[in-house]
Amino acid sequence: MRRQAVRTTAMVIFFLLTLSGKGFSNPWAIDEMVEKEASPFTLKDLGGRQVNLLDFRGKVVLLNFWATWCPPCISEIPRLNELREAYAGKDFEIIAVSTDRSLSAVKKFIKKHPVSFVVLHDEGIKVSRKYNVFSIPTTFLIDKKGRIVEKFLGEYDWTSPEVRKKIDELL
Repeated sequence: MRRQAVRTTAMVIFFLLTLSGKGFSNPWAIDEMVEKEASPFTLKDLGGRQVNLLDFRGKVVLLNFWATWCPPCISEIPRLNELREAYAGKDFEIIAVSTDRSLSAVKKFIKKHPVSFVVLHDEGIKVSRKYNVFSIPTTFLIDKKGRIVEKFLGEYDWTSPEVRKKIDELL
C-alpha cells in the first residue's frame, strides 16, 4: 500500500513539474508515438560528452526516463543492469535519461548505484517533453530502424520472459 502511494505521489509530482514549465504536454499524446519514428535528440552523458539517439541506429534501444528521487525508478535499476548484461555483445542498448534538475545529484547517485548502461541528463526536461513523458519511469522500446514499437508506463520487470521475447523479436 505504501509503495503504491509513493509511486502515485512521484507520478503526480512529475506531472505537475511538466505543467509548471513552458508548454503543456498532453498525457494522452504518448499513445500516438507508438509505431512512429523516435524523435532524435542530443544530450550530454555524465562525462559531458554529447550523445545523439541517432548514434544507436541499427540497435534495439530501451529508452528509459527516470529520476534519482523516484522510488520505482530506483527499484528498476538492478533489473535494467541485468537486462543490459544479458544482451551484452548484441545490437541492444539501454539509454537512461535522467529528468533531475541537478547533474551533480545524478553523478552522486550513479556513484552509489552503478549502472551498466548509458545515462544522459535532460536538463530542463526538453527531451522528456518531446517524448510526452508525464510520469516516471516511462520507457520506450525502439527497433533497429529507430521506430518506437512499445511504451511502458511505470515500474517494470525488465528481466521477465515477456520483455526478453519482445527484444529477441527485434534483434
